[in-house]
Amino acid sequence: MFERLAELPDEYARLERDLADAAVHFDPERSRTLGRRYSELTPIMNAYREWQRAAADEETARELSGEDASFAAEAEQIAGRRAELEERLRALLVPRDPNDGKDVILEVKAGEGGEESALFAGDLLRMYLRYAERRGWKTEILDATMTGLGGYKDATVAIKAPHHAGTDGVWASLTTPGPTACGPA
Repeated sequence: MFERLAELPDEYARLERDLADAAVHFDPERSRTLGRRYSELTPIMNAYREWQRAAADEETARELSGEDASFAAEAEQIAGRRAELEERLRALLVPRDPNDGKDVILEVKAGEGGEESALFAGDLLRMYLRYAERRGWKTEILDATMTGLGGYKDATVAIKAPHHAGTDGVWASLTTPGPTACGPA
């Protein structure tokens, strides 16, 4: 099931060794590439190690259940946790979109409907701006055409996320369905 995981511990250890080498940091592009890959693998490796521990604990509990029945219940509980970890690993192993770490230019345009449509576009723009603010993103209105009642015929906004290791960019957050794009995780 987790065939890809077989080679990841070796790659992760190699990345740790390379990043610890001072000579690597004289080449900023290589250092950035290694750091990016390391930050991609870290959550996978943490979940994989936790899954391995759960599997070993479950096996031990099953062995001990022959001597003490209370270990059978514990083994079932650990099996449930291991199943959750397997689902988490599956999600982490899905190939990522290469655009996930990128910032976006967002356009909001009023449709047919005159002033009512422009007021809705204004509400939508303010919603995106508040969402970006809550996420700690920087926004800049590049162009906007307002109406007399406070609506927008059109607006163009640049949205940029601070690029920290292990965080998704604006693209990933705004294009992913579910809790990430629609509310708190």
